[in-house]
Amino acid sequence: MPSLNTELFASWALAQNSVSEDEVLQRARQRGQELGAKTIDPAGRALLEVLCSLHRPRSVVQIGSGVGVASLAILRGMGDRGTLTVIESDLEHVGALREALREDRILGARARIITERSATVLGRLNDSSYDMVLIDAGHANLLDYVAESKRLIGARGVILISNAFDEHRLAKPAVRQASTVAMRDAMRMLREDPTMLCHLLPTEQGLFLAVDRSA
Repeated sequence: MPSLNTELFASWALAQNSVSEDEVLQRARQRGQELGAKTIDPAGRALLEVLCSLHRPRSVVQIGSGVGVASLAILRGMGDRGTLTVIESDLEHVGALREALREDRILGARARIITERSATVLGRLNDSSYDMVLIDAGHANLLDYVAESKRLIGARGVILISNAFDEHRLAKPAVRQASTVAMRDAMRMLREDPTMLCHLLPTEQGLFLAVDRSA
């Protein structure tokens, strides 16, 4: 286990601060600030785009849209042939997402936006029909989202959970806040599944990654 020293922190900070973002992403983040919406951090966004570029998913589900920052990362990374299904019930967030997609000149056919509650929509999606699921919503229903995500992905499918550090409460054993407990339980659920290969990636907010290795 690495020691927590100033050199380690400096290296981590260098990695976090080496990410640059274009004007489309910057404007999306500004809209997020105006709406008080949580958005994936720049390092997490860049990592998500790289993962999608490497994995090349054809069909992705995003639970919770934020304001489109993570959606842009997925769509840019997956290439022109991929499609993204976004589930978001907050109409202001949906409006911000649509604006980000327009500014990035992403064709409407590549992004299906469902303006209903995730708990209602997920059960209607087909088993093993998606290459990736990003959980980009609050942790109140996280265990249900993870269970549905495991059903939705096919062989070699990927599950990602943003804000995995839960506002940096996760590393504090004494913290028993509901969202923190839910995150711990979700990580345990995935790690204890012998078909899943998991890792917690140390971006600013934390990004938890699980890959189905059953194939």
